[in-house]
Amino acid sequence: MDTLSEILRTVRLKGGVFLDARFTPPWSIATSLTPDDLLPYMGRPEVLCGLHYVISGEMFLETAGEEPLLVRSGELVLLPRNEPHVLSNRPGQRSINSKHLIRQGTDGGLSSIVHGGASGPMTNVICGFLANEEMRNPLMATLPKVLKVNINEGASRDWIESSLRYGAHQLSQGNLASSSIMAKLSEMLFVEAVRGYSESLVAHEKHWLHGLKDKYVGRALAALHDRLSHCWSVPELAAEAGLSRSAFVERFTAAMGAPPMQYLAKSRMLLAKELLVERQKSIGQVAAAVGYDAEAAFNRAFKREFGVPPARWRDQQMAA
Repeated sequence: MDTLSEILRTVRLKGGVFLDARFTPPWSIATSLTPDDLLPYMGRPEVLCGLHYVISGEMFLETAGEEPLLVRSGELVLLPRNEPHVLSNRPGQRSINSKHLIRQGTDGGLSSIVHGGASGPMTNVICGFLANEEMRNPLMATLPKVLKVNINEGASRDWIESSLRYGAHQLSQGNLASSSIMAKLSEMLFVEAVRGYSESLVAHEKHWLHGLKDKYVGRALAALHDRLSHCWSVPELAAEAGLSRSAFVERFTAAMGAPPMQYLAKSRMLLAKELLVERQKSIGQVAAAVGYDAEAAFNRAFKREFGVPPARWRDQQMAA
């Protein structure tokens, strides 16, 4: 397993498909996947990513503040933070909420949408998800709103497409959650999407993906993000990397733009912000989730990073 695959394994995503959508122009739908949508297939997820794979035709995907993204046949888009978005044959049209168009499958079968004009080229999209019901990984928050993968350019296109269709059949039989094929496919799609994004980053950007170019730093990152709440020390991380303490600190700092303990602290605060916004955990529970035994110590660390205590910061976000 390469270093990128190793560190992304810590995100532990399950995957599945739930909708077969067929559109003819003109068409435009607004859509957003919610945790409740996945309750028939898994517990309430901590991480939720939307997924759209264009089998035929083409579409535009729009998210707030971004230019419309053209997605053609054979391309797949992932939304790592599950941003609300619009799918259409042409940007700028009035959109219909997709939930008003969904036809529930009979006998537990795959749901579907058939929508649009009476004629014109059809766009066939399979919609799905990547999710984790166990833990939230701060790596996800560092990814862009949308990642696009061109399956056409890979030798695995036929296998991916047949696996997506197989996943749809598995879902109709109520077997998706235990499908090993879908789990493997989901991991591969996610890794390839992030790999493509990492190759687009310019050399001077200090992003965690650049740390993966160094296999020793990559090992430490994989261990750190797999157990973010663990009471890590520099010697412990150096041992995970397979280096001496001094060599590890030097390589890590050069790759990541910050020494190991500073990077760990920022990663914990990033996760803490996500958990606070969700309001499903108390301040003490958030503190424990990001590696602080004492709530007071977490409060001090959070205020030092963001200027206000966590409780006030959460209130400010809710009032915004």
